[in-house]
Amino acid sequence: MRLSRAAWSRAVSIALIGTAAASLAALLAPFGWPFELFTHFRWQVGVAALALLLASLVLRRPWMMVVACVTVVMQWLPGALMSGRASAHEPSALTCRDQQLRVVTANAWFANTDHAALVAWLSRSDADIIALQEITPQWALALEPLARAYPYRKVMARDDPYGIALLSRWPIADVQTMDFSGDGMPSLVANLDVDGRTLRVIALHTRWPVLPDLQVARDRALQQAAALALTQPESTILLGDLNITPYAPAFARLMSESGLQDAFAGEAWRPTWQAGFWPLALPIDHVLVPRRSCVTGHEIGGYVGSDHRPLQVTLRLR
Repeated sequence: MRLSRAAWSRAVSIALIGTAAASLAALLAPFGWPFELFTHFRWQVGVAALALLLASLVLRRPWMMVVACVTVVMQWLPGALMSGRASAHEPSALTCRDQQLRVVTANAWFANTDHAALVAWLSRSDADIIALQEITPQWALALEPLARAYPYRKVMARDDPYGIALLSRWPIADVQTMDFSGDGMPSLVANLDVDGRTLRVIALHTRWPVLPDLQVARDRALQQAAALALTQPESTILLGDLNITPYAPAFARLMSESGLQDAFAGEAWRPTWQAGFWPLALPIDHVLVPRRSCVTGHEIGGYVGSDHRPLQVTLRLR
């Protein structure tokens, strides 16, 4: 049965009102939960607003056209302003001559039984440093084939989704287990000896902020990790599943308070979670590197059996 023009108009108007409300909620993200949740889906809401703009043009409804245009602007303007501020802090004329480093972070997913896929990808990555999240005892056993390539390691396997591991080709001078959020969520802070130079690696997995208390715990972990990074920002790498997108105010605070930069800055579409399902795809895994380092390459890996995609970054320190 074909819908009448009036029925199409009602459907588009309802969808448009919902999209506009989501954009307004995203602008209120600095006030915290639940508004921040709407910022993460900027791409999805923006594309929906563009589609509704086309529909309003077909229906010839001026008020719909205006609301759709305003919605598109509301959705993308904060990101454009944030990108402008970020570029203002980027150093120019860098000279990076240090040895090339390749770092990888991957959420293995505690329910993933396809261990071989991720282990094979990690072997091909030729990474120097690997940070892994959601490491279970089964995953710890599955990682044993990498022991020869990565003789230096710290593995904290757990039966829940919060196990964590750090693998390195370089000697680990010391490694500490940190509870940045104060709720038992482990993170790893390690000092690596890279040809006589100390490199600090902070490996994180924060809470999933779907509830107010979980968002507070996530933000507390990010704040504490940022404060630690700021004590040694020229030789610190912070990476892991941070459960936050680059569009959220808390991510901007992390950048400013840590003294680090996003290795994937400038990449418009960079989903790492649910990357194969566009409506839910979000960039919540990150690699943060010193601002005065040179990122010579970055890559989002393919499907490895997890609901996350691995990240690989190649850089040189100044």
